[in-house]
Amino acid sequence: MGSTGGANATTDEFDRTELGSDWVTAGGGTLHIAEGQLSADGTPSEPVSMAFHTVPAAGNTQEVAATIHWNGRNPEHSAMSIALRADPASEHAGVHFWFTATSMGLSLLSWDGVVFTPAAGTDAYIPVWFKWPEGTTIRLRAEGDYYAAYVGDSPHPILAGTFTEEEVPHTNRYGGVHGQDDSKVPGGGEPPAVLDDFRFSAPAST
Repeated sequence: MGSTGGANATTDEFDRTELGSDWVTAGGGTLHIAEGQLSADGTPSEPVSMAFHTVPAAGNTQEVAATIHWNGRNPEHSAMSIALRADPASEHAGVHFWFTATSMGLSLLSWDGVVFTPAAGTDAYIPVWFKWPEGTTIRLRAEGDYYAAYVGDSPHPILAGTFTEEEVPHTNRYGGVHGQDDSKVPGGGEPPAVLDDFRFSAPAST
């Protein structure tokens, strides 16, 4: 895979039984499809598990989005995320908007799935005071060095921060997700939420 060319929009409804050749997986375990949703159940707490769509965005400005399903869970430690500005070929895991039922963050994830570096202007762990409703759509946008995360239909970002181009090259054009299941760790709580309706695009710059 290279870092040039690609599509203006990529979608995945996860309406099959196997993740398949459109995705490349990395990290401590393998994200998988369960009942039409992307799941991290059974993956290790650390290193986290990652999956990246093999079709890169066509431009440097990128947006990624997905729909959250809790399936009755209230995970306090097990996280899921949407990610962009990754490049599996150079082992760069990109910037992730991660969440649990009670916290969230906007972070650069190391390729080994161990180190999270929060975006400048954000804290490592940010409280979520009210659990987002079932079926909420989350979105992450990258434009230049600026990264903004959105929840639901709000036009205002819930998180925003920056990474330098040295930290995250703008020519990294792959999007994806990460997940970790802390339920087998003492005090780890419940498994993470699952994701559906994955969308990855290269919109026009504003």
